[in-house]
Amino acid sequence: MGVFSRHKSSTGPSGLDSVGVATLGGIQVSLTLLEKLMDGASIPFVKGAVGTALEVIKIARGIQSDREDCDNLIKRTTALLIVILDSLKGKTEKEIPSCLKQAIETLSMSFQEVFDELKIIEKRAGKRSASSLVRALLYHYDNIEKLKECSAKLEWAIAEFQVTSKVDSCLKDLERHEELREELLENRTITQEGHANIEAKTEGGQAELEAKIEDGQAKIEAKIQDGQAKIQEDLAKIREDVIDKITGTAPLSLPSTVMPANPKIFGRQSYMEKVVQLLLSATSTRVAILGPGGMGKTSVALMAIHDARVMERFGVNRRWIPCEQATSIPLFIELIAKSLGLPPSTSNDRFSEVVAALEQLGVLLILLFDNFETIWDLEGEQPTVAIILSRLASIPSVSLLLTMRGIQHPASNLIDWTSPRLPPLTPLEMDPAQQAFVQISPNSEGDPSLPELLRELDCMPLAITLMAKLAEVGETITELLSQWRQEQVKLLSQPGGDRTNSIEVSIRLSLMSSSVRANSDAISLLSVLAKLPGGASLEQLPTICPSIPDWKRALRVLRIAALVYDSPERTAVYMLSPIRSYVSLHHPLADGPLQDLRNAYYQLAGTGLANLGDSNFVDVVVELSKEDINLDTIILDALHSADDKEDAIHAALGYAQYLNFVQPRVNVIEAAIHAARNTGSARLAFCLECYGDTLRYQSQYDVATLALEEARERHIRLGNHSNASSCLWTLGEILRMQNRLDEACSKLEEARLQYIELNRVGGAADCLCGLGQIYKAQGNFEMAISTLELAGSQYVEIGSELGSVNCLQLLGSIYWLQGQYVAAFSAASETKSRYIKLGVPLGLAHSLKLMSNIHEDQGHYSEAFSLAEEARITYSRLGNKFGATASLMRMASILVKQGELDKARRCTEEAKNDYIRMGDILGIGDSHRFLADILRMQGEHDVACSVLEEAKSLFVQHNNHHNSSGSVGIVEYNTSLGKVSRLRGQQIMPSICWRGQNYVFHPRLQELEGSR
Repeated sequence: MGVFSRHKSSTGPSGLDSVGVATLGGIQVSLTLLEKLMDGASIPFVKGAVGTALEVIKIARGIQSDREDCDNLIKRTTALLIVILDSLKGKTEKEIPSCLKQAIETLSMSFQEVFDELKIIEKRAGKRSASSLVRALLYHYDNIEKLKECSAKLEWAIAEFQVTSKVDSCLKDLERHEELREELLENRTITQEGHANIEAKTEGGQAELEAKIEDGQAKIEAKIQDGQAKIQEDLAKIREDVIDKITGTAPLSLPSTVMPANPKIFGRQSYMEKVVQLLLSATSTRVAILGPGGMGKTSVALMAIHDARVMERFGVNRRWIPCEQATSIPLFIELIAKSLGLPPSTSNDRFSEVVAALEQLGVLLILLFDNFETIWDLEGEQPTVAIILSRLASIPSVSLLLTMRGIQHPASNLIDWTSPRLPPLTPLEMDPAQQAFVQISPNSEGDPSLPELLRELDCMPLAITLMAKLAEVGETITELLSQWRQEQVKLLSQPGGDRTNSIEVSIRLSLMSSSVRANSDAISLLSVLAKLPGGASLEQLPTICPSIPDWKRALRVLRIAALVYDSPERTAVYMLSPIRSYVSLHHPLADGPLQDLRNAYYQLAGTGLANLGDSNFVDVVVELSKEDINLDTIILDALHSADDKEDAIHAALGYAQYLNFVQPRVNVIEAAIHAARNTGSARLAFCLECYGDTLRYQSQYDVATLALEEARERHIRLGNHSNASSCLWTLGEILRMQNRLDEACSKLEEARLQYIELNRVGGAADCLCGLGQIYKAQGNFEMAISTLELAGSQYVEIGSELGSVNCLQLLGSIYWLQGQYVAAFSAASETKSRYIKLGVPLGLAHSLKLMSNIHEDQGHYSEAFSLAEEARITYSRLGNKFGATASLMRMASILVKQGELDKARRCTEEAKNDYIRMGDILGIGDSHRFLADILRMQGEHDVACSVLEEAKSLFVQHNNHHNSSGSVGIVEYNTSLGKVSRLRGQQIMPSICWRGQNYVFHPRLQELEGSR
């Protein structure tokens, strides 16, 4: 056979016959007999190992399925028990050497890992009767793999333990021969001294005595030479045994190097194609696939090496070397030899044999070194590994492909890696991530919660695979999402797992890399970064981790290990979600650095308390927008767990005010209210006021009113009269948004008088602005314009840029209603530019919507549709669902005027569903009425009448709820119903007007718009 043919291994030191398993009858060995053997093991740590082994046998005997594999496992466990007990025969605990103790402890751990795996199989067996046939088959094949892994683990343990025992015996023999040597040398010295004494005493018998002495010396020399020869023989034997232990050259102890099958992966086709092109670019190539653990490097490499073009070039000469098993350089070399089919050898220079075989081959060959970081990170061995790898790379017919954690190519000073070098692998995009999940768990296809779950996993391939396997056995996506948020990385780990089936093991291996272990600050910095899901700005790092002065060096180490990655602009660093979870669990941030981190973000959040419209507010918005995810996390964590919550409450107020400005949401301010109530904080009134404002922006008017009324009462008791007036103004704004205009006017006028009394010009201007909008809604445009112009002048007086631009935006909407399109468009264009300059995306969205209205009225439908779509996108980014849905309705209106009724109908139905999800009765009614108009135009009159009846009931429900006169929506209902009855099939364009963030019908505005 040639050197590349498969070599059939004979039974090595781990063979079962050598330990007498056959004589005990295989799996029929009595448990009673084994328990008696255990009773003879009085040494505690031995008794524990043997006890666990017996539990393994008991469970294996009780598993009725997969009997053959269970029987093999019992054989190996029994063999290992006998090996242990035989090696300790007649020894007390003190007589057991330390190396043997350590070997027994290692065996005990192996038993425990096997025991954990069997418990899983046993648990599955209990559930099998209630499981589906498909699930039972899946369990069966998985059980077979687990049992084989357990058997292989125990077989390796037998070989390793035998070698340890043999080394111990040889070392004892060496000690005995050293003692003999010292004894012989001592006897020789005594003899020489005797010879001198005899010579001094007499000369007569000198010749006779000298003869006797010479004879004695000759005998002594012979004994010494025999002893030395025996010592050399024993030393050679010890050397061989130690090498065997280190290299693991026993054939049965080496892992399989059979090439794994071609995996099915998603989202890596483009990357794989680059790998293939590099492998085919020259006769000898050197390609490395790098990236974080769990990113699918092995899968990409296997897919590339199974590619038809690669197979055509290299044929059968494609070799896979699983470096994960290479725990020493000799074993690494032996793995290469085994992959090449070389026979076992006792040569002291095995690597030369490997190189010679490769050089003599005469055909192209590719070596795939999988998980190369294992051998590369062996302590103190990198120079040697680099030389080995570079020597292999120098062989003209050999190509190298390796997968390795990190971002650095190994041995770059010795190896010319093929260009262009591949970038490190990154997480999957959303579509391939969903495909990968559904490939494992088909029932999850189309689940609306799946994208959210995948985002929380950062689309990390290993995490997706493990989570999908949980979904495969019956867990719903919603349940898994909830469990992930509670358990985090623990959900995707299992006892006794490895890097392929336990996310914790995979991440731990990255943290154990030589570069990370060598830098004491690396883990400390990692613990800080784990608290920042939004990443860490490089500019901010010195502020947030002052206890790590050399953070740059530590960060460089984390980059090399691929534990963090850079933003495209290289201005910030990020961690993947599973890695953050693992670090937070196993390396929590100490109290001191945690407080440093919180203080930095408290200070940043406090800038949000700056008055809106101040000259520096645009800078505040920019800085806070970069850190909003981190601010959420840090502040919420502090509100829940910090001992002193007052600073956290203050920070929450500043951050919530910023959120109200760009993207109102309640999670942070609700947590602040809870903390303030529990601690009796005086800031509770401010929290409630901010909360009411947030709810107002979200159109949750009833809850907002309750919060603001409580806030106002508390402010009055505390003497905060200005804030009490602010609450009154907000209550007036809520009434205005509810179309309760008379009540709103009364509240706003009351608040304006209070502001004047307090000499708060800005507050009084806010009230005028609200009153101007009420006059506009009532159709009193002249009064509205004069009121808004007065408010604008007051804003200019106090230097409020934002107040001034808001007034101009409202004036532009009035000009539009009056048909003054030039003035209206000029105002809208100016406000758009000023909102952009101020960094106010909500104002920008309003301006875009107004510009769309103006274009629509002038018949510029393409421009109108484009602007409405841009407004919708802007609202959506802000989380402003009402504004986004109103823009969608505007798009539907434009489509109707373009004759695109099918598209308009789809937009309207989508908007109706959005309003239903938001619980906005008025919006639902409006969308029903508009949908009925479209149905009428399409000739579906009966359906249109049915939809209109639904709209009428919704408008009546809304008016009854607010004790309204009943006019809102009813006029539009009657108008549309009349059209259906009288003008069947005639297409009449419906009229829509818009208010603020929401969209309503108002009779007078409807009439004015229709008259145009």
